[in-house]
Amino acid sequence: MTKADEDAIREIELRFNQAWGQHDPDAMVESLVDDAQFVTVNGAWTKSRDGFRDLMRRLHGANGPFRSSTRETPEMHVRFLAPDVAVMHSRFHIYGDVDESERTSIGTRVVRKVDGRWRTVAVQNTDVRAGRRHYAVGPTVTLYARLRKSRQYLHCHARPSALSLEQREPRPLLG
Repeated sequence: MTKADEDAIREIELRFNQAWGQHDPDAMVESLVDDAQFVTVNGAWTKSRDGFRDLMRRLHGANGPFRSSTRETPEMHVRFLAPDVAVMHSRFHIYGDVDESERTSIGTRVVRKVDGRWRTVAVQNTDVRAGRRHYAVGPTVTLYARLRKSRQYLHCHARPSALSLEQREPRPLLG
């Protein structure tokens, strides 16, 4: 569980993004073990490396919705569960989807070190949808405001009590 391990896990995501932009399903599955499970933002659930490759061939093919899209991951958090198992949460953006010009999603990737190499065993992705109410849990909430033209990110931290996603009645202070 070294910095090199964490960097290798992050590199999986970066290589996936590169393969996505090149619309190369073979490269997209490079890190997946044979029985890897992958759930897409739209709920497609593949249960093997070959199944995911087939799905990506359709989605990135000549008539697929991702045929001219790109993908970037500005945020990744790696947590080791054991010396040979880790989970990575990420926030990623897809640009140029035929159905949506841009989308933001949260991903969960479970990886395992097999024969000295970090491999993906499971992925779950969820789209972040504007206008949906999400309630903060924990001491801070990070707000992400994407600046459309510059593709830069602003990060501001606020305590959940100071953040209102809907109009709330004031609560009395606890004594």
